[in-house]
Amino acid sequence: VWKLITQNYEKDLSIPLLAYCFHLSLGDAWNKVFFGLECTGRGLAVICTFWSVLWLSAFLFYRVDPNAGLLLLPTCLWVTVASALNWSIYLLNKDTSEAS
Repeated sequence: VWKLITQNYEKDLSIPLLAYCFHLSLGDAWNKVFFGLECTGRGLAVICTFWSVLWLSAFLFYRVDPNAGLLLLPTCLWVTVASALNWSIYLLNKDTSEAS
């Protein structure tokens, strides 16, 4: 996508770049909520939103340049695994910590 920006690409790239920045912010927020605050329930809500915006970002990038979208797939798969782990940890610990 950066290559397209520097080559005066004729389409508007603001929405894909906004989605990209938003998914990066959500990833950082999830780290702070899940690991920093140790809130597995809130972390689950954040990572589900993060997961959705990440896949949206990959789709939007794919529409601009298929290679750019495909390069986000490993991150999408990793966040899918992290979401499953977050969900498992939440289910295993929901009775011991009702505050999260």
